[in-house]
Amino acid sequence: IRFLLSEFLLNEGFEVSLASDGQESLDKLEEDHFDLVVTDINMPKLDGVAMLKRMKKTGREEKIIIMTGNPMDQRLSDKGLPRVESRLFKPFALENFLNVVIAATA
Repeated sequence: IRFLLSEFLLNEGFEVSLASDGQESLDKLEEDHFDLVVTDINMPKLDGVAMLKRMKKTGREEKIIIMTGNPMDQRLSDKGLPRVESRLFKPFALENFLNVVIAATA
């Protein structure tokens, strides 16, 4: 899914950087500035919830879109999460994904 969404956004004119897990995402955030972070909740090594909590602790201000296959996941209502622009529940249409990304980056 990560590669598909990346190619889709690249074809729509966005710059994209990929990470395979939450820790790699945090490492990339330390190295560069990003306008938007799109993350899944379930990832290896460091899940999306733990990653987002660390982002909040360090004062990151990127806009955030969360993807999950479980809309009832209780972790989504955790008070330690930063403000989330949008939640995408899998499966979702690419057109819907694009609209959410455009709205978040507008």
